[in-house]
Amino acid sequence: MIQPNQICQMSRRAMIRSLTGSLLVGRALLPLQSKPYYPQGISWEARPPIELGFETTALDEAVRYAATHNSTGLVIVRGGRMAAEQYWQQWTPETARPIFSASKSVTATLVGMAIDDGLFRGVEQSASAFVPAWRGTPKESITIRHMLSMTTGIKVGNLRDGQFVDAFAETAALPLDHKPGEHWAYNTAVYRMLLRMLENATGETINRYTQRKFAPLQLRHSLWDCGLAPDNKTNCSWFRSTLREMAKFGLLILRNGRWEDRQLISAPFVRESTSPSQKLNQAYGYLWWLNGKPSFRLPDGRAAQGMLWPDCPPDAFGALGAQDKKIYVVPSLDLVVARHGGPAGVELRPGDEPGGRSSFDNELLGRICRAVKR
Repeated sequence: MIQPNQICQMSRRAMIRSLTGSLLVGRALLPLQSKPYYPQGISWEARPPIELGFETTALDEAVRYAATHNSTGLVIVRGGRMAAEQYWQQWTPETARPIFSASKSVTATLVGMAIDDGLFRGVEQSASAFVPAWRGTPKESITIRHMLSMTTGIKVGNLRDGQFVDAFAETAALPLDHKPGEHWAYNTAVYRMLLRMLENATGETINRYTQRKFAPLQLRHSLWDCGLAPDNKTNCSWFRSTLREMAKFGLLILRNGRWEDRQLISAPFVRESTSPSQKLNQAYGYLWWLNGKPSFRLPDGRAAQGMLWPDCPPDAFGALGAQDKKIYVVPSLDLVVARHGGPAGVELRPGDEPGGRSSFDNELLGRICRAVKR
């Protein structure tokens, strides 16, 4: 006769057997792994795509699509493991190039780390704490949140570089075109101010702080492009990185800021960063682009209805740069994709709204996501 305590034990065993078939990794339901996988150093475990849940023919077609659209490299990671890695035009896993505005998402993460460190008091802190020229002026109402969400209201100005130019001071002097928080405008010059603000807050160069905070990822080839400015300052612009190291960054964000047994950035900040940061452009978080929203506004200011990438899961988000530098994260598929190359040359599709959804993002990521079969 089966005793009640045996029934409890059997129920527990049955539940454990059920749970061992699946595990919630990040925000995605996938086959169980004994523990989440993280690449170590220059090594990265690869698995046949079919073992990672891909339909091989469909994934091959997605890689061919990238190859025929001016890509120099593509990395596709699922469950932390490499499903595909391809290079063209004599690139290698060690080739590092600027990722242009995809660097903005790296910056947002560093800001979150500085908040964790107590160096910034939070996103509602006035940026004037690090921009003395704004104190006692209407710009004193500009917060770190406004800078992360592209809602400072500062005039969009031309960028100048060179050792005789202090880009930080020049941008700080630009006039307000709108009251902070009332207008969304893609303003790269203001974004670059965050790099100097991080240096002011940390007392370190942006490269030193980045290497220290991302040390567990072992980013051996990644660094910021910085040039000399007056008064022993620097003008820093873009992060340069390899495809594997771009994918590592994407994996860190997919895992809600955790790397192995360390929480490198608070999970609430990661979630906040990858959620709408304001109502003016719902497809924009803290320097991240977001899918799945009812409308979006592009860098040129034009707006359109519908999802940014209609052929992709609604929870997808990305770090997007000029010349189609990409880091895509799709939590529901436990997927990270990184792409390097030149402009992909994909135009709007017939019927798309002006300034609307195109393009290479939707075409490439959509193909990869449709290749996931389980």
